[in-house]
Amino acid sequence: MNEFASCSMTQAASSRASSNRAQEDAWVAASQAGDTQAFNRLILSWERRIYNLSLRMLQDREEAAEATQEVFLLAYRHIKRFRRDSRFSTWLYRIAINHCTTRITQRPPGTHYSLEDEAGNPCRQLRTAENQYHDLLRSEQRSRVLAALSYMPAEQRAVIELKFFQELTFEEISAVLGVALSTVKSRLYAGLEMLKTRLGCKPD
Repeated sequence: MNEFASCSMTQAASSRASSNRAQEDAWVAASQAGDTQAFNRLILSWERRIYNLSLRMLQDREEAAEATQEVFLLAYRHIKRFRRDSRFSTWLYRIAINHCTTRITQRPPGTHYSLEDEAGNPCRQLRTAENQYHDLLRSEQRSRVLAALSYMPAEQRAVIELKFFQELTFEEISAVLGVALSTVKSRLYAGLEMLKTRLGCKPD
């Protein structure tokens, strides 16, 4: 692929992203004005991502489906409070993470859930911006990864989820969680070390 073609593809992707955000902003504005159809479009756009986030956080399919419904109900009730000084995704992720964390903390001590991956597909590669753990889960099965996540404190699990599965930047995660950038990084690396221990990964 030549440089011109690569540049054209990048510009096209950027244009699509801008168009999608403009459409989402329009739906948010309409939702705040009481347009339930516009809010339904937001649900359709974000439902799968919020469900998958809830599933990995909660480790239970029925609970994740229930939590997803509750997240959107909370978003609908409070949509008028969204000031639009940040992205809608930041606001929605914050609601989802807080709701899942509350559910986790209300469980009896020592409770762990485990998901089995029927397909047995390898877990997607996880990479940090610094690329320090690029081989961490290369050969691990998804069921083992999810089982390991179930032992992780909720605040660490949230950072792992937002960084590797939702592919947010450290700055975006900081905005979602409302904590300092240094706190995000320390939780991430502590969580990764716990994952490596649980998965029996060899030291670098």
